[in-house]
Order: sequence, then C-alpha cells, then structure tokens
Amino acid sequence: MRVFYIIIVLIINFQCFSQSFEQSTDSINIYIKKREYLKALNLSRKKSNEYLRKKNHANFCEITLLKSKIYFLLNDKEKSFENLFQVLKLTEEHNLTKLKIQTLEEIGHRYFSIFDYEKAKVYYHRSLYLGKKNNLLAPNSYIYQRMYALHFTIESDSAFYYLEKVRIGTLQKGNNLEFAVNYNNYYSYYSSQEKYNIARKYLDSALIYAEKSNNATIITTVLSNFGYHYLVVEKDYKKAVDEYQKIILLNPQDTISTEMADVFINISYGYEMLGDYKNAHDYFNRYNTLTQNIYQGNLKQAINDVETKYRIEKIENENREKQQIFEEKQKNNHKIILIFIALFAFSTILFYFFYQNLRLKQKNKFIDLDRQVKQNIINASMDGQEIERKNIANILHDSISALLSSSGLHLSAYIANNPEEKSEEIQKAREILKQAHDNVRDLSHELLPPLLTKVGLFHAVLDLSEKNSNSILHFEYSSYVADGRRYSEEFEMRIYFIITELFNNIMKHSNASKAFITFEEIANRLLITIEDDGKGFNSSKENSSDGFGLTQIKSRIKHLKGTININSKINAGTSITINLPVPK
Repeated sequence: MRVFYIIIVLIINFQCFSQSFEQSTDSINIYIKKREYLKALNLSRKKSNEYLRKKNHANFCEITLLKSKIYFLLNDKEKSFENLFQVLKLTEEHNLTKLKIQTLEEIGHRYFSIFDYEKAKVYYHRSLYLGKKNNLLAPNSYIYQRMYALHFTIESDSAFYYLEKVRIGTLQKGNNLEFAVNYNNYYSYYSSQEKYNIARKYLDSALIYAEKSNNATIITTVLSNFGYHYLVVEKDYKKAVDEYQKIILLNPQDTISTEMADVFINISYGYEMLGDYKNAHDYFNRYNTLTQNIYQGNLKQAINDVETKYRIEKIENENREKQQIFEEKQKNNHKIILIFIALFAFSTILFYFFYQNLRLKQKNKFIDLDRQVKQNIINASMDGQEIERKNIANILHDSISALLSSSGLHLSAYIANNPEEKSEEIQKAREILKQAHDNVRDLSHELLPPLLTKVGLFHAVLDLSEKNSNSILHFEYSSYVADGRRYSEEFEMRIYFIITELFNNIMKHSNASKAFITFEEIANRLLITIEDDGKGFNSSKENSSDGFGLTQIKSRIKHLKGTININSKINAGTSITINLPVPK
C-alpha cells in the first residue's frame, strides 16, 4: 500500500498591525491576499523609502513589518529577519512602544515558523510582558493565538490555557474570521487528545464561520482538516477526496506549492482506497511532477558542473605546457647567445644590442602569454564558481530539502496511522528532520538570492540597492527597461555578481553619500551606469582603478563581449558605464 501524506493545518497565520494604516498599506495587504507578492513588495519598498526620507519612523516601521511578511512569503527568511530587527531598533530608539510590542511578537512568530521554539517563546513572552505593562493588550490580541500554537506544538500543558484565552477574547470582540480560527484550534486540540467526536463538532463550526469570513486561507485550512478527518479518522475516502478537490477548486492558480503536492498525494491515496486506480495514478503523477522534475534538472546541472571543472583543469594544464615550452626555448636561446659571445668577441657591442632586443621581445611575448593565461583562468574559474553556486543552491533546496521534507512527511504519516506508538525518539527524529530541512533551504538562499531566480535581475538589483542603503550611503535605482523583461539565467546571474562587486567597492572605498544605478536597453544592448558622489580617484593614471575585484570584472565583461568605461576625478565622484550585448 502506498504511504500517504496527511495534511492537518493547526494554526492559520495572522498578521496584526496598527489600525492607523494609510490607504497604501491597505493596498499592500490586498496584493498579499491576492498572492501578488511582487506588486506588494514594490509598493512596500516605495512607501518605506518615502517614510525614511521624511523621517516618519512610525509609518516606516509599519510598512517594514509588512515588507518582512512579504519576504517570508517569498521564502527569503534572511531578509524577513533583517527587516524585523531593523524595526525593533527603531522602536527602541524612538520609544514606539505599541510597535515594539507588535515587532517582538512578529519576531517570535518568525522563529516559530522556522521551528526555533525556544527563541519564539522568549520573544512572545517579551511582547506579552510589555503589552501587559503598558495596558496595550486587547482581549483578542493575536499574541494569545500564537502562544497557543507554540505550546500546542511543543505539547505543553499550557496549550489549553492559551486556547481558553483566545476563546474569551473572541467572544468579547471577535469577528467571523477569528471565530473560524478559534474553532479550528479547538478541533486540532481535541484531535490531538483523540476526542474525535468533540473535535468534529468544532470543525463543523469552524467551516460555518470560515465561509462567512470569505477568507480563502482559513477555508483552505478547514477543508484540509476535513480531508484529514475523513481520510484518517472516519476512513470515508469518498468524502476525503471531495474535500481535497474543493481545495484545488479554491486555489486554481496554485500548481507549484508543496501544500498542493500534499493535496495531490492525499487524493491519490483516497482514490487508491476507493479502487479508482486510474485517478490514483493520475494524481500521484501530478504529485511526482512537483517533487521530481526539479531534482532531475539539478542532476543534469551537477553533471555540467563536473564538465566545467574538467575544462578549467584542461586549460591550466595546457597553459603549464606552453609555459614549459617557452622556458625551454629561453634556455636554448641563452645557450646560443653564450656560443656567439665566445666565438665572436669582436662583435660584443653589436650582439649586446641584438640580445637586448631579443630579451625585450621575449619579455613582451611572456607578458602577453601570461596575460592570456590569467584571462583564461579567471574566466573559467568564475564560470565554474557561478555554476557551482547555482547548482549547490539548487541541489540543496530542491533535492536534499525535498528528500528531508519527504522523510518528515512519511514519518508524520506513520505516526498518524500508529497513534498508539508514542515514542519520544520518533518525535525527536521528526523535529530534527524539520530543522535539517530548514537549515538546508536557508543555506541555498545564501548561495543564490531567491529573488534573482524568481523575479529576475532588475528586481534583485532593486532589492540589493535597498539592502545596502542606510543613513550614511543611499543607493538609488532606476530602470528604463520594459517591465517584466528577463534574460537568460546565466546572463542575469553574471551581471548580478558584477554589480554586487561594484557596490562593495563603493561601500568600502568611495566615502560616498549617494550612489545611482541605471539600466537601459538600446538596440539589443544593455547599458548599465553606476555613479557615486564619493572621493574619486585619478582615472587618467594607468592602472589607477585596477584592483583584484575590478580586474575580475573587466575580465568578465570582456568575456561577455562587452565594454567598461571608468571615469573618475579626485573629489568629483566616479562614473562606471558598462555596455553589453543582450544574449539571444
């Protein structure tokens, strides 16, 4: 019998923000609800920069909290945490107590989402303490919801205490959405206690209020729990399939998420138990498509990576052979010179000039050969590094992470089908698998920025500009390239790392307060201009601008059949123009 995966969503994630948001903030929330995360991110960036320039710290913090949520939804946990701790620092500096309470809660929730329950507990308690101290906790504050989720997950006896707190707050000031969530939580709690009759009553109530709320997320959550209940508890496979089919209809555009993959495998199992092997096979193939295709692609890329390393080694060996041949020729030339000196002493002066001329030619030839060797090694090495970064990131995220996730789901299925086995070792193993899965995925994002592969070069550079901007140095981004324009993955990755190196040079050496980056595409050529108002240097002097970083950049641009022009003067800033042909 095929092992199946169980979906039981215990808690729906809420975002609690100040009631004083402007219309722009409402627009961001609408984009998030529609899952138009890119539009939400662009708008949040625009508004946060505006509030930062105006020194409106409260509105800046509110927008940045939203931006942190967007990054988390885009699976960029590092940037999500960066934004949260930036807000925490500002709330402390400017005594924004209410926003500080909210920020501490959000930090705790982020740690909860990555399974770091100890840190989550610390920040939840800090938020709870500060809220009580300043009398800023409403009866239905989401902190109680999240405290319940935490204690339920770690199987703490305090879970029911916080569940009751949520219930009391919901009764006093709740709406349909909060009622739906609260009843869904009671279902999860009583299901964990194996009190399925009581749990089912709460699940029915949760569905009523979820439909009244018209919130797709909570409706999906409740339907998932119905599917789980019919599949595992009641063994009514027809009803289970029907509930999971409702989720597919509710989320027609979701064809790539792991959650939908879980839905497919559960439907497959349901059809299998009904004896409908055709549909069981079809949905298993749909599940397999989401989980296996990427792995196969990564395997192919890994093979290409081996080939790249082989080409680098081959170039180095060839260059060493050329060097040896050249050195051998030099030795022979010296022997010839010595013979001529001994035989023709009378022509010493003439031969001296001849010898010097020969040495000069040999030196120039050696310099040219050495330059070519270094150029080939640099290009081959950078090609290998970029491909290797990409392949390692993809393999970690899509292969190893997928295998870890699959192992965890198999283990969860086993626990669900064998509730009598309460092995502590099995529970610990499941937690370790979850932590390993998350760590592997985070490492992959460090090697290759998720925004670069998901939304392209221009959005990734925009994000890079924002990330590197601070109170001392501000990066301004502008683009005249058509919205949504994408190039080949290899070309975008190379350009991104070139810009990253130039940004690093500005931050380390320029002493600038402003920097600008501009993109244009004219006649199938990409024009990149990077300027700063820093201390500059004398670019007219030979090699004045050359360092190892710029040497690599020049080599890379030459390899891409492009040009780079560096114009700088002392105390007059620096301007760098890059002209590259657009790959077809």
